[in-house]
Amino acid sequence: MQEADSQGGLIRFRHAACAVAAALVVAASSASIAQQSGCSLVDDPHNLSEKVLRCDDDLTVRTARGTRYKLIQEGQSLPPGAELDSGALMIDGRKPFQILTPHAIAAVRGTKWAVEVKTKQTSVLTISGVIEVKRRAGKQTVSLEPGEGVDVSRGGGALEVKRWKKKRVKALLARFGE
Repeated sequence: MQEADSQGGLIRFRHAACAVAAALVVAASSASIAQQSGCSLVDDPHNLSEKVLRCDDDLTVRTARGTRYKLIQEGQSLPPGAELDSGALMIDGRKPFQILTPHAIAAVRGTKWAVEVKTKQTSVLTISGVIEVKRRAGKQTVSLEPGEGVDVSRGGGALEVKRWKKKRVKALLARFGE
């Protein structure tokens, strides 16, 4: 696995053993990017102070400021998922990808979506396509269509799919400069 921490415009990758390594080396006035397995860090077109992890044309991972996550690498050229500890990720991909949080598992088969983790809750929003979400310690799975979201808390209870209000969608997308 590879851990990334996005704070103040810098993404640091910390686990050299990961086969999909993307290391950001920061010098006084320039940054260079090491590429392996088709993944690289590139400037975020929506927020030039941030970087985006791009794996060929199949996967783009954008982070909100202060996000902590680890890529999951299982010997494949593209990571099959990420463990999101805090903050928010926006995923745009054509291949299967899942995000594991302390509260939920969100999986997709080619779409654009965002996941945000707070201390007591994970929130998932579908921007395009369809994704599935389930509680980490549960069996119920819900499907989210574009504009729909679900909040998964530590406690039990049924997962409730809701159409998110524009204000909430805008607030989450603003974390990614959109």
